[in-house]
Amino acid sequence: MNKVIEMKAIRQVNDEIYRSFETLDFRGAATHLTEDCDYITFNGMHLKGREAYITSHEQLMNNFMFRGAKLEGEIDQMRFLNDRTAVVIARGAIRFRWQKKAPQSRQSINTTLWIKNNEDQWQMAAFHNCRVKKPGWLKTVMTRILN
Repeated sequence: MNKVIEMKAIRQVNDEIYRSFETLDFRGAATHLTEDCDYITFNGMHLKGREAYITSHEQLMNNFMFRGAKLEGEIDQMRFLNDRTAVVIARGAIRFRWQKKAPQSRQSINTTLWIKNNEDQWQMAAFHNCRVKKPGWLKTVMTRILN
């Protein structure tokens, strides 16, 4: 396995999924997900399978507020578990059309599991998204006390 080539392939597919937020082509993006994918949204909703992904994203992005929005982000880490499985950690946020950049308050981090299918194409089998938040005051105080 040539890791550089495989990393480039995963980045390309990931970028195509990101672009679907601009083109609103979630059906096209869903071809990069396994049929039975598990997709956990930032607020904890569990979408099971391609059709749930498509329906949820079409409903969200066809809202007037989201028209013209862009999904921006980048891959932070990529680790291959074997020749056909990779774990990827990325960060990103949706930037609305009236914003110059996405606000920090909407930044998310996600973990994805990618598998190489029988046609040697990388597909997302699992996605878990989590909003990045600053520690609350209690955690800050407890950390200082315990350290």
